[in-house]
Amino acid sequence: MSSSPPRLTAPMPGFLPWLLLLPFTLLLGCSLGMPHVLRFGGIFESIESGPSGAEELAFKFALNTINRNRTLLPNTTLTYDIQRINVFDSFEASRKACEQLSLGVAAIFGPSHSSSANAVQSISNALGVPHIQTRWKHQVSDNRDSYYVSLYPDFSSLSRAILDLVHFFKWETVTVVYDDSTGLIRLQELIKAPSRYNIRLKIRQLPAETKDAKPLLKDMKKAKEFHVIFDCGHEMAAWILKQGLSMGMMTEYYHYIFTTLDLFALDMEPYRYSGVNMTGFRILNTESAQVSSIVEKWSMERLQAPPKPDSGLLDGFMTVSN
Repeated sequence: MSSSPPRLTAPMPGFLPWLLLLPFTLLLGCSLGMPHVLRFGGIFESIESGPSGAEELAFKFALNTINRNRTLLPNTTLTYDIQRINVFDSFEASRKACEQLSLGVAAIFGPSHSSSANAVQSISNALGVPHIQTRWKHQVSDNRDSYYVSLYPDFSSLSRAILDLVHFFKWETVTVVYDDSTGLIRLQELIKAPSRYNIRLKIRQLPAETKDAKPLLKDMKKAKEFHVIFDCGHEMAAWILKQGLSMGMMTEYYHYIFTTLDLFALDMEPYRYSGVNMTGFRILNTESAQVSSIVEKWSMERLQAPPKPDSGLLDGFMTVSN
């Protein structure tokens, strides 16, 4: 095998940066007859007295970008009402949503965590107000959520794409490493593969409540598991790569697939000449002039807080999930 730099592939189609889909989805198709002022509600989880999170900053950035481009909505100005709640406080989320609806908001954005998001979604369903979500959402057959827009790709499409990659690489043995039980749902097409294809599958779980994956990686190295799919967030992915490098698992013999859509936000420089193969998914088409312009403006305005020291993440990137 060659010792080429780590390669990242992006099989998914390119779109506008994820939070900018909010105003485009809601407004561009119905700009005629719009009111002079259109208000959106944003509900964000935050630590008490803490700084604004990346989602809140990107939400403001998206609306301000629309307002600056008068060719999009020449007779309408977008405004927002932002409310902050504690994490997992579904009662407070419901109360804030009702307050925003009394102000006449056209749609509500957030919150992210499932319990709070579900509470807001129930109110949106009852009153017929769109609810914009950024979190991964499992669709069930009897789903009654009618008034919502999800900025996260459908899990079944990702699952099929991963299985297609396994076939493309002609892998006969695969190790799946997942962070929580939702990963098993996202990867269900692959998990069902052994019964339909000649694929041997081993399933492992990342340790809970710790970033120390070395014991798990040690077992995988000992078992010579070279083809691995990691289902975890981009921050955990950064820790896995750093620990794998220290354990000699970033060589040309290994090929990793990461399901996070934010793999491009990781600093890959330490692994450039290791020879390891990495494959990921990306919904941003960085070759698009429009996307590049928006990402550049986002970076220039420094709206996203800088990463923690030695986090393994690049500065100034707009990510799909926090």
